[in-house]
Amino acid sequence: MYNKITKLLENKNILIVEDEIDLQDIIVESIKDYANCVFRANNGLEGLEIFKSNSIDLIISDIHMAKMNGLKMSNEIRTIDPYVPLIFLTAHDTDENMLDAIELKSKSILIKPFDKKQLLISMGLAISSFNEDKKILNLNNSFIYNIETKELKQKDKYISLTRKEQKLLDLLIKHQEHAVPFSLIESYVWNENGATPDAIRMFINKLRKKIYPELIENIQGIGYKLTLK
Repeated sequence: MYNKITKLLENKNILIVEDEIDLQDIIVESIKDYANCVFRANNGLEGLEIFKSNSIDLIISDIHMAKMNGLKMSNEIRTIDPYVPLIFLTAHDTDENMLDAIELKSKSILIKPFDKKQLLISMGLAISSFNEDKKILNLNNSFIYNIETKELKQKDKYISLTRKEQKLLDLLIKHQEHAVPFSLIESYVWNENGATPDAIRMFINKLRKKIYPELIENIQGIGYKLTLK
């Protein structure tokens, strides 16, 4: 079982939003060996800011928190990314909150206390369900992109992409129709190596030539966004 979950969670960035620090520590300790990176937030406001400045593949959030609760944070996140998988945590809750969680397209609601096995299975199911829901994306002009295999095709012709080009396209797809800031592109695609604005611009232009220029829009002074309309 754990081998399958490891495969599903590898290279994934997980955001934990939990105001009980002891529980937050337990969750992080339980999943850190399976994920690429685990981000931590103590409330919804912190969680929202982390989401805006990083590429997040799965969110695990408590519902009841001070400053901003998990449902309100997730509502804000859904305006940025309609698809990122959500798992909610709660000790006890109202039917109304449960329905709100369902309307936010949460993949699971875990009732505290839960064990590591329940958590990992819920995470695996969330990622697996997301992969099936969003496996193939139509980029228009006869281009399609397989998010799972990272393959780009125009009609029956495969377009070769470098690893960095795949990462950039994945990032833009996750935030499609919203501007992705230069800083996030730099940290996600180049990691600790960094890249100058000119290098990013040249890289974007190279990718545009492989697809078509109108797909990736320059947002002056902010960054770039994927435009499918």
